[in-house]
Amino acid sequence: MYNKFMKIEELDSDIKRHKIKSPNTYHDIINVTVPFYMLYGKLLNAITSVQEQKFNISNSELDVLGSLKMSGGVDCTLSPTALYERLLFSSGGMTKVLKKLEEKGFIERVHNSNDKRSKLVKLTQKGALILDKTLKAVIQEENKVFANLNDEDRIVFKNLLVKALKD
Repeated sequence: MYNKFMKIEELDSDIKRHKIKSPNTYHDIINVTVPFYMLYGKLLNAITSVQEQKFNISNSELDVLGSLKMSGGVDCTLSPTALYERLLFSSGGMTKVLKKLEEKGFIERVHNSNDKRSKLVKLTQKGALILDKTLKAVIQEENKVFANLNDEDRIVFKNLLVKALKD
């Protein structure tokens, strides 16, 4: 019902129209959720566009590189199992992503001294470089999306999101 083609200037009138035309599916929470989903779509489209068009890297690939850098210790190395548990991928999905990253030279498979049957995943220098470049571009896009919020607005917004996320 609500999609990326909705215009923010028409948001209130669209919600009022929904209330009149479909009162059985209307609830006041729509005043929060519709702008939230519009913002989410705008942010996701901006980020995905930069990642894929400028750097030829998917969200999943970026998540793996980021996990290796942030959680992989000094040598940026983790087991495939630790990666897919951390990122909630299936083992098959993780295998696909790792294969793509290895083909691009962003990771390498190294011997596991604790288990000779398995190999570990290690972030390469090329992978660390693309991660940093992509994250800088993503942050620029995020700043554009939130440009209308001043520092105080951003703090309030963050606190409201955190409050909504609590169980």
